[in-house]
Amino acid sequence: MGKTKWILLLIFSFSLGASAAFYEYEYPDEQQVSNYSIYDGMPFTEEMCAAEECLIDKSWTSDEKCAYIKCNKDSCEGGGYLTWSQYVKCQYNIGVRVILIILGIIYLIILFVIMSSIADDFFCPAISGIVTHLRMSESIAGVTFLAFGNGAPDVFSSISSVLTTPKPKADLALGDLFGTSIFVTTVVLAIIIFTKSFRVAIIPTLRDLIFYMITLAFIVFCFLKYDKIEVWMPATFLGIYGVYVLTVIIFGIYRSQRKKRNLKKKEKEIEDGSLSRPESAASDLPIYGELKKKEPTISVSALFHFMVGYSQFMKNLTRANRQRKTNDTKGGFVNEGFNGSLDSDVPPKRNISKIFQQNTFETDLESLETLDEIEDSGDEGREEEFAYAHHTVFTSHDQISLAATEIETINLTTWRSWDWVWDLFNHLKSWPSWEEFKEMMFLVKIVAVIKIVPVFFFKMTVPSNEMSWCKPLFILHCFASIQFALFSIQIINTKPFDGSPGLWLYGLGVSAILALIAMYFLPLSKEQKYYKEVYSYLGFLMSIAWIYATSNEIVSVVTMIGVVTGLSMELLGLTIMAWSNCIGDIVADVAVVKQGFPKMAMAAAIGGPLFNLLIGFGLPFTIAAAQGKEIELLINPVYRLLMLFLAISLVTTFVALFIQRFTVRWPHAVVLIFIFVTFLVFICLAEFHVLEWK
Repeated sequence: MGKTKWILLLIFSFSLGASAAFYEYEYPDEQQVSNYSIYDGMPFTEEMCAAEECLIDKSWTSDEKCAYIKCNKDSCEGGGYLTWSQYVKCQYNIGVRVILIILGIIYLIILFVIMSSIADDFFCPAISGIVTHLRMSESIAGVTFLAFGNGAPDVFSSISSVLTTPKPKADLALGDLFGTSIFVTTVVLAIIIFTKSFRVAIIPTLRDLIFYMITLAFIVFCFLKYDKIEVWMPATFLGIYGVYVLTVIIFGIYRSQRKKRNLKKKEKEIEDGSLSRPESAASDLPIYGELKKKEPTISVSALFHFMVGYSQFMKNLTRANRQRKTNDTKGGFVNEGFNGSLDSDVPPKRNISKIFQQNTFETDLESLETLDEIEDSGDEGREEEFAYAHHTVFTSHDQISLAATEIETINLTTWRSWDWVWDLFNHLKSWPSWEEFKEMMFLVKIVAVIKIVPVFFFKMTVPSNEMSWCKPLFILHCFASIQFALFSIQIINTKPFDGSPGLWLYGLGVSAILALIAMYFLPLSKEQKYYKEVYSYLGFLMSIAWIYATSNEIVSVVTMIGVVTGLSMELLGLTIMAWSNCIGDIVADVAVVKQGFPKMAMAAAIGGPLFNLLIGFGLPFTIAAAQGKEIELLINPVYRLLMLFLAISLVTTFVALFIQRFTVRWPHAVVLIFIFVTFLVFICLAEFHVLEWK
């Protein structure tokens, strides 16, 4: 055990040094700016140093601008560790200031890559593991955990904007939420329709649109009737979300029971020898044998929120294509995302076109139940046979491993052999293989290079249920995860009482205890019984810590851009923050459509922003209002345009579905693009005060 003690001492020393470095860092302190009203003799009153918004007068000198930012850190800075506004405005050399702004923009791009990577590669797999462990049904998982997985960047950006500073940046949060909603319901949905015309999942789509319009109507009511947010307003959003989840659950139970009754009825008819095939809509139902042999498909609602980053998708697409070539001559299931389903949304033996050949709208509505039965006849009972991860739908247990990290397996037997170092290295490896890298597109290669360092730290701090058991990595997690958790929520130096060391030292004590227990009681190579389940929950918590910390830094950089350019927080929220979070949605949804699941993509384009709006507004604003923070509801021109054009996009889609008899086509997409372009024109006019509302 000599080497074992040496290893523990090394890890402990490393953690102690890192924590000491954190301890020496001077974190932003709210109290230290209380006397800045006379900073360097500048004539700032107490009111000017308690500004709700960071409003810098262009006539001020550089010293006055710097002093104003220092005494208004709550409004001029975000909630991150780096005070970008101060770095830029307090730098008097123009060349250096430009370099700092460029570095800030580069840093912002890297932060978006980090956000996408942690959400896609760690947060979503953790949620998937939790859903599997809790044995949740598709409908419940789709509107709770999986929706949270898809909307995590937007939700946590809203939380960071509202809760990380004493003065909430509600305008930035609302701009992000509304901007995401408009962009996804117009541009993203239009791209989906341009990619492929298809018949929508009628009842789920109408349900989401109706709840979306109810939510928007309530927001408009609050803006018109009240001048500040009361605690019951965001709490009502959480209530609407609860009703939405309950509606999904009840409808899912109803459909399940209805299909069981219909199946029993068909079985009875076959047993009685009375099965016939009349010339009607029912004539296209599969025969009994086909009902029993269900197609390996994924349901419309199942895991539709599992949308992930472009680079990971391309990597797994390449792997899957290579795997498919080797499996073409094998039996069993094949990767449905890359075969015949590419060109057809309706699987073979499910011809339903005759149902919609009637000429009356009433007949169309009467056939909805028959349609639902046919569309869903192969969806149930297959949950154990598909995995939807990294943009690729796998329908075989043998191919599920394509969605996980490829790690060379090493059978460890003793600490005396240095094989454990190689095993730890393999688990911390954060770069693709040379073969994968050569096959990537140029932009994807850039993203892969950017992700090398962040992914290394992700693996060092975030337990992943996709990786095999590695005892050295678990011991490393005992130290690194606890320290980073304290660092991410900015309490690592908090002292529980006077004369006490910071929480980082207490964390080290807890880490040492856990590491010793693991060292003496956990096997070196044998995976524990509940390893995947425990790592799913731990990975979920640590992923949240990373997303939260990253969101804080994003808000800080975006705030700096607003201070430098003079653009409003609403405009920055609905452009930079909203559009950056939607890039992954575009790639993901198009990929899902091309894999043969356009209904899933449409569900994500409507249900995803709905979840973000309900939870992204309801959760942080409820907490802020409960804390006594005052948040004004000023219905300025930007907010008017955001709500107006979001309503126009939703109503347009709602009406267009009925006009097109629930089959979306390219004219619908053209109208949505026109709405978004018009929205941008009006937003620019309002931002530069060309358009004034009376």
